[in-house]
Amino acid sequence: MNINKIKQRLKVYKRVDITTDLRSLSENQKKIIENLIEAGKVADHIFWRQSSHDALQIRDQYKNQPGPLQDYIEINYGPYDRLNDFKRFVGDGPQIKPLGAGFYPEDLSRDEFTNYVRENSDTRDKLEDLYTVISRDEDLLKTEPYHQIYQTEVRQIAKNLENAADLTNNRSLKKYFELRSKALTSDQYYESDIAWMELKDNWIDMVIGPIENYEDRLFNYKTAYEAAVMIKDFSASEELAIYQNHIENLEKNLPIKIDPAKSIKDTDTILEIVNIAFFGGDYQAGVKTIAASLPNDERVISEKGAKKQLYKNIMEAKFDQILIPLADILINKKQRPFVSKERFISQVLLHEISHTIGPNYVINKAETVRKSLKEKYSIIEECKADILGIFSAPYFAEVFSYSTDEIAEQYVTYVAGLFRSIRFGVEEAHGLANLIQLNFLRMNKVIDYDARTNTYAVDTNRFFKVIKELTRIVLTIEAHGNYAEANNLIEKYGQLKSETSDSIERLNEIPTDLDLNFNPLL
Repeated sequence: MNINKIKQRLKVYKRVDITTDLRSLSENQKKIIENLIEAGKVADHIFWRQSSHDALQIRDQYKNQPGPLQDYIEINYGPYDRLNDFKRFVGDGPQIKPLGAGFYPEDLSRDEFTNYVRENSDTRDKLEDLYTVISRDEDLLKTEPYHQIYQTEVRQIAKNLENAADLTNNRSLKKYFELRSKALTSDQYYESDIAWMELKDNWIDMVIGPIENYEDRLFNYKTAYEAAVMIKDFSASEELAIYQNHIENLEKNLPIKIDPAKSIKDTDTILEIVNIAFFGGDYQAGVKTIAASLPNDERVISEKGAKKQLYKNIMEAKFDQILIPLADILINKKQRPFVSKERFISQVLLHEISHTIGPNYVINKAETVRKSLKEKYSIIEECKADILGIFSAPYFAEVFSYSTDEIAEQYVTYVAGLFRSIRFGVEEAHGLANLIQLNFLRMNKVIDYDARTNTYAVDTNRFFKVIKELTRIVLTIEAHGNYAEANNLIEKYGQLKSETSDSIERLNEIPTDLDLNFNPLL
């Protein structure tokens, strides 16, 4: 790709300074933040190694050549364009990023891996483990655990966390840092996840380690390193308390019955709003995260629930820089005022809550939904979280006594958000999940396209009936772990139609996402 094309691709991301006010923190707390950021930078380096087999080589090749190409390599964590179907834009090698990223041999196919596991069932657990890298040894597939293959980096992260533990006088935070330090050197995360769920009265928080599996597009088995350093917004978090009181009722209102023994049992959900002081690794690659529902360990969720964290300063930047300009172009003029920052934030919250509502284990099987749906899981799960979130909107409309206009805000903001996420690309789980939703609503005549004005309008009267049906379909797929039906849903509704493609083309002057520069106020 020539330099002019690189310059054009860079416009996909808008450079934004993200500030977090640390001036009220003590000197000790600031030193804790410094150690956490240093740990995050090392986790970021591990992610470079995981991103692709030649990511670090390409980065180092261009590190002394400042300019657009170096910038684009940094944004994408390697030579593959994350928002252009993972096409290579620099260097020699596969022209499309291998599905297995840096976790598997570059030429490994799904069929070869599946057949190998079938013939070598005694090594299946290690091959499918969340924390192993697979390599070839002649005809054998070898596994090496993360804590060994990334040993140098892991030891440095552990040291930084130990330093942070020594500096804090918050007992729960100290315990978490100490346990997380040990976990990273053993790949045993259960105890540190429990400690994270038990944090109390902590201004500072951190997520670090191999967590999400989006980077592994071969099977969604392997987890990628990431790091987020956070400052809690206590007053804003308190405003979420009313949601907390209603979470248990949401599952009771689902359009299918979930066997309590198979459900996620997210009874101890913690809702928090935080500001981000640092992102690294998977958090920072390509599309930037605006919220998370963690931990992912089903055992911890069953015992302690989950923590839903909304990243306030990142959400606000995306709404202002992307969603409002997008709506000005694509949403019908009469409905444009219904695109609301408040509704956007509540939908992000409901999305995260919805990740831990619904089936966890497959009916008549001692197998998780994640395992049954394999590489389709992330797509179906992101679709589920979106539609359950908006499916829950009428319930909370009743709780909050929303007016008709406020209910319309929920639906119109949601539809504008579909276009925002589809622009991430249909090779990416969130983008494809949102395309499925858009096509389902279009095909069921809930979203109307006006060719004269090139804008979309939402039938707010029919919206809930149709979204309820899609919710039923997706929940049924998960409850039965039905891989074939998951694939059918993706095939039927996951096609990028010319109308949608043309609409997205009209957004060329609007950034698809942000290039974040973290600049804490000390």
